[in-house]
Amino acid sequence: MIQRLKKYVFVAALALAGFSSCRKIMDVEPQDQLDVEQMYRNVYDADAAIIGIYGKFQGLAERYILLNELRADMLDFTQNADDHLRQLSRHAVTPDNPYASPKPFYELFLNCNDVLKHLQIMRQENKLKEPEYVQRYSDVAAMRSFIYLQLGIHYGNVPYVTSALETVDEVRNEANFPRLEFNVLL
Repeated sequence: MIQRLKKYVFVAALALAGFSSCRKIMDVEPQDQLDVEQMYRNVYDADAAIIGIYGKFQGLAERYILLNELRADMLDFTQNADDHLRQLSRHAVTPDNPYASPKPFYELFLNCNDVLKHLQIMRQENKLKEPEYVQRYSDVAAMRSFIYLQLGIHYGNVPYVTSALETVDEVRNEANFPRLEFNVLL
């Protein structure tokens, strides 16, 4: 009987200790993500953000080539091509075609807008000298302009996003991204 009682007391003490230590386990900061306060502190952080944009831009390479060349007369699909590539070549794309989605372009736009916003803040706070700011800002702005050109070529009438949409309410407000025809975008 005493053995059983000792066992119950031990299990109860162990459970109590486990529950009280769970709070500390749950309060761990993520190790693989940076908070906005940990970014944009100096020129090296600005360069890291720009390198991240170039990495995202490289992710658009396949889509860029396929949309430009497979839809033009430079390439033709082979017998091994899947139905999505055939649709691109024939200019008969269905909504489920992954190459037709502009989502990766807009992810990059939002990243560019965020970096441009923070570069301006860094300049105002004297974290970047004027030549450092101009070089980095023009680099990101030129890339964003090039991608908008490509998006306009492929989709015609496109939403034009120039701010860093940081909240769900900003994304839901369609006034933040008016649709522009290609000639206006150009």
